[in-house]
Amino acid sequence: MNLDLTDQQRLVRDAAERFFAAECPADVVRAAGRDGFSADLWTKAVAAGFVAMRAPEAAGGADADLLEAVLLCEQAGRRLAPIPLADALPAVRLLGQIGGDVASLQNGPLLLDAIAPPVLGDRHAAALAERDLLSAAWLVGAAQEAVAMAAAYAAQRRQFGKPIGAFQAVAHPLANAATDLDAGRLLVWRAIWAIAARRGDAGASIAMARWWAATAARRAARTALRSFGGYGLSLESDIQLYFTAINRAALIDGDPEAALATVGDRLWAGAATALPETRDPGIDFGFGAAAERFASEARRFFDAELTDELRATAHHSTDGHDPAFHRKLAAAGLAYPDWPRRWGGAERSPYEVSALARVFEEYRWTRVPIGITNMGARMVMQFGSSALQKEVLPGLAEGAALSCLGFSEPDSGSDIYAARTRAVRDGDDWIIDGQKMFTTGAHIADYVLLLARTDPSQPKHRGLTIFFVPLALPGVSIRPVHTLQDERTNISFYDQVRLPDRYRLGPVDGGMTVMAAAMAIEHGGEGYHVLQHSLLDAALRWARTPGEGGAAPIDDRAVRARIARVAAHVELADLLCRRATWATATGQASRATGPMAKLFATESYMADTADLMALAAPASLDPATPALVEIEEKHRQAIGQTIYGGTSEIHRTIIAEQALGLPRSG
Repeated sequence: MNLDLTDQQRLVRDAAERFFAAECPADVVRAAGRDGFSADLWTKAVAAGFVAMRAPEAAGGADADLLEAVLLCEQAGRRLAPIPLADALPAVRLLGQIGGDVASLQNGPLLLDAIAPPVLGDRHAAALAERDLLSAAWLVGAAQEAVAMAAAYAAQRRQFGKPIGAFQAVAHPLANAATDLDAGRLLVWRAIWAIAARRGDAGASIAMARWWAATAARRAARTALRSFGGYGLSLESDIQLYFTAINRAALIDGDPEAALATVGDRLWAGAATALPETRDPGIDFGFGAAAERFASEARRFFDAELTDELRATAHHSTDGHDPAFHRKLAAAGLAYPDWPRRWGGAERSPYEVSALARVFEEYRWTRVPIGITNMGARMVMQFGSSALQKEVLPGLAEGAALSCLGFSEPDSGSDIYAARTRAVRDGDDWIIDGQKMFTTGAHIADYVLLLARTDPSQPKHRGLTIFFVPLALPGVSIRPVHTLQDERTNISFYDQVRLPDRYRLGPVDGGMTVMAAAMAIEHGGEGYHVLQHSLLDAALRWARTPGEGGAAPIDDRAVRARIARVAAHVELADLLCRRATWATATGQASRATGPMAKLFATESYMADTADLMALAAPASLDPATPALVEIEEKHRQAIGQTIYGGTSEIHRTIIAEQALGLPRSG
């Protein structure tokens, strides 16, 4: 997998950024008016070689690859450049291919409509598909600049004694917009990758990208404008230029929702489309050969070991845990494959781990016990003494033991640092008193990664210490809490629990350091999308089942469009999670990378389950087929996904602060 641009692509992007920053200030956009065309800027863009960059070298162009053209259009969008680049670039390439005079561009813009479609057939269709991608890139660039302008304003504008960007009502919509637009850029890039590889879903990816860019950019433009309040409505403000230009570019071809029907036709009705030409762009969204081999190994294991009896007990929660099968997973290297070899792992790459997660979901086998055990074990590896590591890690690695998480409390909710559970030093031991809420897996676990307050005199975020507590100790009790999601979590109680100091992780009162490491795992963003793949699978199984009259729901174009929305969300979430995996593997992760993946994946999952419930209603209310049963279960399950691992509000706050530079909320 690779999301780094080549040197040539960076040169194009940087040159375009400098050109439009210098030649297209806001007064050029204003002067262009509603027609949105500047003859002077067009002449300069032609002279700079931008307009003919996609034309063949024999026709006077640079034969640039499609990604370079996308990078150019994105920079043009950031400045609202009033020239029709998205239309002209494929038109000029087409003109050059048929022997036209590229030099005539100095006389004015060339548009695709000026070249007769019947004569050129697939070539014209491919040029139109290219225009869709370039338009999507322009919209992403324009909307990202609008969000950046709004964030800068929100960081400076003060109300009630603080910057308005510190208020969630301002910061969180901007975080949503930033996430949506990052996903949109990745989808455009993914479409180019699919075109270069001549993948069967390339045509659908193009239509997805055009729909999402138009939808997300319009929403972002509204959010950005509102962030300025009444000042944004003034014609003297620049932000209203973005609102107008984005809406015009997004709607010029009609309702963007129509593209979803095209997606559905291309994915499930056999509709084909001509694809634009491009070289290998260098970017790669695949996990690689090693990950594919590992996934194949895992499938062979599941095919051999997952008996009908085990399949009957499978469940998305800890209720699906089978101790014997878990030990087999561990022995096969499928439980904790990325652990260090000294602790029983194989030091598998993040790509291999991500590929494995998808296999677990293909077979509908829960990863919940593995996920929460991994976090506890990782903290022992990083912060535990050598004696503690030798005591607990072998059992965890072999699958003979599990751990769970003891962070949340009944009165603190998501504010885990408001913990009241106390740990008081008593010689070489600690005495722990308190209770923890949502200790999922505690009833099957052997240890709990416990956050306790060791110095109540210090501020809330200090005086905390982390312990790895054996749940078999006297004074520990566990009570079930059953949820709407058809799963069991727990409330756990600690009554005068005497714990030897060797179970302490990190320094006394140094719990924030340990928690930061734990949250880095929880906020990594790698695995939150996998449930969406099985949701789409269930939707398609339902849609392909004939009804009483013999017709299947998927035969209806409107139904295909509804499911296409789900498919687009799956692709967008998958891309953000892939980026998070790549960023981790290459050391390029930011604190916003994982939260963006988690936020988008879980929020779109919740929305899509609700939409599919409505689409299949009333049969979805009392489901009688396996596909509808799965959709209904996921509808109840989806809400919890936006809460566990940090609520969506927490992740929006992180994104606002880390990606947009907004002030801390409070």
